[in-house]
Amino acid sequence: MPNSIWFRSLREDTLTAYLLGVDLGGTGAKAGVFTLEGRCVGSGYREYHMLSRLPGQAEHDAEGWWQATVSAIRSALCGIRPNDIFAVGVGCTNGLVAVDRHGCPLRPAIMLWDQRSLPEVAHIRATLGEDQVLAVTGNPVAPGAYALPTLLWLKHHEPDTYLAAHKLMAPGGYLVARLTGEFTIDYSRACTTLLFDIRSHAWHLPFLEALDIAPDKLPRPMPSQNVAGTISAEAAAATGLAVGTPVIAGCMDTLGAALGAGVVEPGEGFIIMGTAARVATAITEPRFDQRLMHCTHLQPDRWLALGALNGVGSSLRWVRDHFGQLEQSVASLTGMDVYDLLTAQAKLAPPASKGLIYLPYLAGERTPIWDPYARGVFFGVTLGHGRPEFLRAVLEGAAMAIRQAVELLEGTSDLRLRSLRLGGAAAASAVWVQIIADVLGKPVVSLAREHSEVLGAALLAGVGTGAYANLAAALSAASTGDQVYEPEPTAHSAYNHLYPVYTELYPNLKPYFERIAHLDLPQVWVTQRGNYAN
Repeated sequence: MPNSIWFRSLREDTLTAYLLGVDLGGTGAKAGVFTLEGRCVGSGYREYHMLSRLPGQAEHDAEGWWQATVSAIRSALCGIRPNDIFAVGVGCTNGLVAVDRHGCPLRPAIMLWDQRSLPEVAHIRATLGEDQVLAVTGNPVAPGAYALPTLLWLKHHEPDTYLAAHKLMAPGGYLVARLTGEFTIDYSRACTTLLFDIRSHAWHLPFLEALDIAPDKLPRPMPSQNVAGTISAEAAAATGLAVGTPVIAGCMDTLGAALGAGVVEPGEGFIIMGTAARVATAITEPRFDQRLMHCTHLQPDRWLALGALNGVGSSLRWVRDHFGQLEQSVASLTGMDVYDLLTAQAKLAPPASKGLIYLPYLAGERTPIWDPYARGVFFGVTLGHGRPEFLRAVLEGAAMAIRQAVELLEGTSDLRLRSLRLGGAAAASAVWVQIIADVLGKPVVSLAREHSEVLGAALLAGVGTGAYANLAAALSAASTGDQVYEPEPTAHSAYNHLYPVYTELYPNLKPYFERIAHLDLPQVWVTQRGNYAN
């Protein structure tokens, strides 16, 4: 669908044109309506819950995604005429969902935090070879973060579902299918399947053949900004959008966040903190480090290198859900934010939390250790530690993990990230952002907009449909009045003493994580690990 058609439509339309961005995140669906100048004029959010029936499992109700998205879009559209929405962009977290010919899910989606496919990881390594997978896809072999192990788990453990599936979809492609009836996957999310050639932008058929995966089970790859289809009559009735509104293929949430943060050049770094966190920068050479994740960028000669951290926002939410009942009650009575109440207590503790260290590995970890067995740890507990120290240690542990990722990105890209832009829900917490700046010893620019992924998806839709003449024009709409947090020298010095202990804890504890896993993982996972049989 030529972009020029949409561009003429915009220029000839005398009505106000808006862009709609939608993001399927780890905890909820977000929607935002933006002017072409990047001003938010409507928003919606609906939370959904993780399903974890057994240790190591992490699923979402994909039909719940759709219902949450419908609700979020309707909230965002309040007071806006459907025909004024010029285009729709979609961003997403990672997972795998099997769907029928109508795009409806056949089972719950298996999410990036899920670790059940460890035997399949061993099988992929033995069949394809880790070096070959890295050479073709730019990514390491790992469960959860990449779709291929999960796809093979489904094929071998739920063969009826695999055979019945019309397509095996990423969350964003699933949402595009529900909106348009088209089954697609954008290039950036295709990179996280381990079946996609990151240079030639196509499914790598030798991998499909070696693993006996039917190519017709996979959606059609497309550039992120290309129009995948238009709003169907059924989707229009559900969401309130106008029939025929163009929907682009979309992008992985990190790429959307990069655009929403106005960060696309090499040497510019950004941090997006949601349920999981991503620390990323653009690179111009296809040199891929197996400790990082990589995907296509918006321009053909660039890629995105990112450190992916599982337990950042999810750690604070875990604290809220299991230890923050009092704060939740106060929040419900006063209208205050429960996370503000928790972080205010953390501020009462000194930097470095009196030597209390938290490893944020509640759901295993990706960058830099890639260990599905890793567990969360509080280390150094004494009688002198109380609630403020424990709360601050959780925030500091996340900041330490971010520092590891930043140092790795700088070391592999030969770039120094002088400052970083920070978005996501955590950007609203002055306490947490200051801790991150102090741990890094670098200025951190907190984005004024809370959900840069949603803005990025909307801007990308504008690029793909001609609402913006080029990417640079879209980036100008991402400029905001942001706040700069400078590192405090005394606090940074305290963290410099603590950080080496943080980095040395994992290698010393690693053998015990797997031993613990043998006590609670389903026995079939343990006995098959490293000894996969067809």
